[in-house]
Amino acid sequence: MRVTPIPDDVVWKGACRVVIGPPDGDLTGPIRAVEAVLSQSETVGMPVMSVRCALEPGDLEVLAAGGHVWVSFYGGGMPPFSVDVTP
Repeated sequence: MRVTPIPDDVVWKGACRVVIGPPDGDLTGPIRAVEAVLSQSETVGMPVMSVRCALEPGDLEVLAAGGHVWVSFYGGGMPPFSVDVTP
């Protein structure tokens, strides 16, 4: 699975696209900058950053065979999050 660019037509009303850089600011290092949609949650009243991911070749077969998706948080903290599948 990989993070993908975010097309204009999927940025929802009231949100904006932002670029999130690596924590050390090194654009040549192992952590790359990604696009995210920044919005305000109406249900819990906090900012939300959402990234868009796509399956890579072979991912669907691994998932269908009982594979798993791991979400990792760098830096020692785990903020509230959600994982959604959209068409």
